[in-house]
Amino acid sequence: MELPVEERVKVLDLLPRDDAALTVSDYNDILSALARAGDHATAVALFRAMPVAPDAHSFATAVQCLCRQGAPDEAKLALDEMVARGFRPSVATFSAVVGCLCKRGRVTKAMEVLDAMCGLGCEPTIRTYNSLVGGLCYVGRLEEALELLKKLKDSPLTPDIYTFTIVLDGFCKVGRTEEATAIFHDAIGMGLSPTTFTYNALLNGHCKEGNPLKAFALLMEMCGNNDAACLPDKTSFGIVLTALLRAGETSAAWQTYKRMERAGFEVDGRALDTLARGLCRRCATDASALGDAEEVFAKVVASGHEPVSYTYCLMAQALARGGEVDAAVALLEDMVRKGYALRKRAYTDVVRALCDRGRARDALQVLVLVMIVRDFVPGRNAFEALLGELSRQGRWADAMAVYAAAVKRGVVVSWKHLGREAHSPEEPIRLGVPVPQ
Repeated sequence: MELPVEERVKVLDLLPRDDAALTVSDYNDILSALARAGDHATAVALFRAMPVAPDAHSFATAVQCLCRQGAPDEAKLALDEMVARGFRPSVATFSAVVGCLCKRGRVTKAMEVLDAMCGLGCEPTIRTYNSLVGGLCYVGRLEEALELLKKLKDSPLTPDIYTFTIVLDGFCKVGRTEEATAIFHDAIGMGLSPTTFTYNALLNGHCKEGNPLKAFALLMEMCGNNDAACLPDKTSFGIVLTALLRAGETSAAWQTYKRMERAGFEVDGRALDTLARGLCRRCATDASALGDAEEVFAKVVASGHEPVSYTYCLMAQALARGGEVDAAVALLEDMVRKGYALRKRAYTDVVRALCDRGRARDALQVLVLVMIVRDFVPGRNAFEALLGELSRQGRWADAMAVYAAAVKRGVVVSWKHLGREAHSPEEPIRLGVPVPQ
């Protein structure tokens, strides 16, 4: 093959003026040095430009470099030429070509190389077969991959945990996690120790099939392992946490987050934001979750990921319902400063919480914040909560002022919030219509 001009110039710069002074051994040293340095393209170019006949070492280095470049066809041609010249490639050389072909999905060609390898009496290693198993899974030939695994189990060449992991990962990727789990237990039954990657493949499979709680149980199993080789990593936690949050499994997500934190891994701001919202919703039925929600919300802010408006509102609601009214008011004020939209339920819950504590003036300030600063029209429930408290306190003038503000904005409230003596408790009024004298 003729060398491109730019490659030829680059190679010539490596050579002394008297090329004849170099032996094939000298060239091999240069080829090996280039390969070790990662300059595979130059090594291949030098191999093609060698003025002396290459030997087995020259071919082996060139084949390895071509494989590292991701050129399976050229690597196979070099391998074929090597065999044609009477050289016997090593197991590593054959395996490199098999692996390179499989990575590109050229499984049939890889099998041809494997047959040629066996025909020359060169016994494949388990790494050679692992490449072939991976290639079969890559192109979707899972049944063949599983059959090859079974043949390896019955052969003197025992499959390792990576063989099993490759196959079960292939099954997980196509939604066949139950079968993958069986393969997993088969590996354990052979005395093999799963790696973190093995577990992560199963975690991914369970989550993709909509079974995040199964993934969570498996993750907890990983956390209880004494073997450092199969402890969960950041990827393990991330897979499960994301799936649990998407499924609304807040309790399990919270436990996953705490485990992740204890393991020293950082949770990304977006996941924290979602977890904070889930914990805030949980506060409606479990008051003890408020502290957890506050902790996560603070982490979101500290992480530099600004919580979305919805998260702010849910946090304000949770604080108001949990009795931390001043913190809820401060959060609403912070939202206003940042220009966030205020959800009606959020500020209504805060107004109600203030009124329940007899703090009508503070409740009025919240409504003013909503009406004047943000130019929103509060809902009927917020007005009625404040009117009810002002009426209870006998502050009729203030009640009528709030009533007038509601009238001006076209909000409908009930008569009953203005005091029993002054109105019929059943008849609702549309504000904007004069009150009968």
